[in-house]
Amino acid sequence: MSAPPHNPSSSGSAAVIANSEFVEALYEQWRQDPSSLSQEWQMFFQGFEMAMCPRNCVATDQASAQSKVASLIYNYRDQGHVIAKLDPLGNNPDSHPHLELEEYGFAESDLDRVFDTGHLKGPRRATLREIIAILRDTYCRSIGVEYLHIQDVRIRRWLQGRMEPVRNRPAISRERKMAILRCLNDAELFENFSHSRYLGQKRFSLEGGESIIAGLHETVELAPELGLEEIVMGMAHRGRLNVLVNILDKSYAEIFSEFEGNFLPDTVGGDGDVKYHRGYTSDHVNAKGNKVHITLTSNPSHLEAVDPVVQGRARAKQRQRKDMETRSKVLPLLIHGEAAFAGQGLVAETLNLSQLEGYTTGGTIHLIVNNQIGFTTLPREAHSTKYASDVAKMIEAPIFHVNGDDPEAVVYTLELALRFRQEFRRDVVVDMICYRRHGHNEADEPMYTQPVLYRKIKDRPSVRKLYTTQLIEGGDLTQ
Repeated sequence: MSAPPHNPSSSGSAAVIANSEFVEALYEQWRQDPSSLSQEWQMFFQGFEMAMCPRNCVATDQASAQSKVASLIYNYRDQGHVIAKLDPLGNNPDSHPHLELEEYGFAESDLDRVFDTGHLKGPRRATLREIIAILRDTYCRSIGVEYLHIQDVRIRRWLQGRMEPVRNRPAISRERKMAILRCLNDAELFENFSHSRYLGQKRFSLEGGESIIAGLHETVELAPELGLEEIVMGMAHRGRLNVLVNILDKSYAEIFSEFEGNFLPDTVGGDGDVKYHRGYTSDHVNAKGNKVHITLTSNPSHLEAVDPVVQGRARAKQRQRKDMETRSKVLPLLIHGEAAFAGQGLVAETLNLSQLEGYTTGGTIHLIVNNQIGFTTLPREAHSTKYASDVAKMIEAPIFHVNGDDPEAVVYTLELALRFRQEFRRDVVVDMICYRRHGHNEADEPMYTQPVLYRKIKDRPSVRKLYTTQLIEGGDLTQ
């Protein structure tokens, strides 16, 4: 076949177009030197390549990269908790294969490429570097979140709308920081005095998990502002005395008198109960002068046995307050140990009933004091799942994992949990990962059973000391 003309006219006859060999020759010429053909033929072959070879198109490459960014965002929301800094003792992985750039075909050179952010809460377009920064700040610092198991997209968007704009770290006033510090001071002072004055007596101290006092205090402060009139609490023995003193305002005199014994005249063995099983009730008046009634339910000894009792009491109180429709006035709040939450079937049974019409109480806040050891058993030997809280996924409860040595994060997650409960009337879990400074009780020596773990704990500064240092370095407090 003769060589094609150097610059054929676009007005060629149908016979020319029909000549497939001729067109093929033009195509090869265009691939070698597009400018050697007329503008019309150049446009024709450009369209041909776009139709026949989409992988070579710039637009398609960008669309493919954009799709990978969407996958990256999804996986950070789904698995960012895996590399979050949750363990105050430092056992935190730095990376995860599904969160690496290479997993999505990106390299360091792509970090300054600009992409649409989709429904990521933030700027509509941002560089890949900025997108990853938002995701890591939100899901990989002191708070790790599991919520993509929730099927209701409306709930997922609600959570994203509150977490991502503030990156799970909202600005906090100096006044609130001082309130948190006071709570930590009160919690530590009570434990230190009890430990030195009643050495060897069982009290199941809160040391290592004092941040729950700050978190619970902020919860009862906020509760009446969200329409709550009463909180029905239940918990096992860990930290119970501290909660009684610093949240329910039971007097030191009453608490310390119970350390002295429980003898009652005309009885065989005293009053038949121990100080860390007893209940109490009080009214809390917040800083704005609004009141919420708090009841800590007596616990019949065995850990989670109190869970269904709290649900029944809360439902009865809702009936008394004519709160059967919205169930927004009475809140059940359960404080768990992580080993019992995973290990006792009563927890799963209570969760299973939680959304049934005949049993619901409009959502419970579950606070797990996760000191990473059950009596003498480490988590890897206590439950088959990654977290003790995984059983709560069966009712699609959002789960917030939070580092117990970050009291501001603990306060924030409990506040968010309370707002979630009031908005959706569903259960929500806050898994506060901390440690236990002493043994299961103060009469046993944990160095015998877990020497490696307790060597770490022995030299660990208290959360009060760490937070005080943080406030001094941040200029909120002077030495």
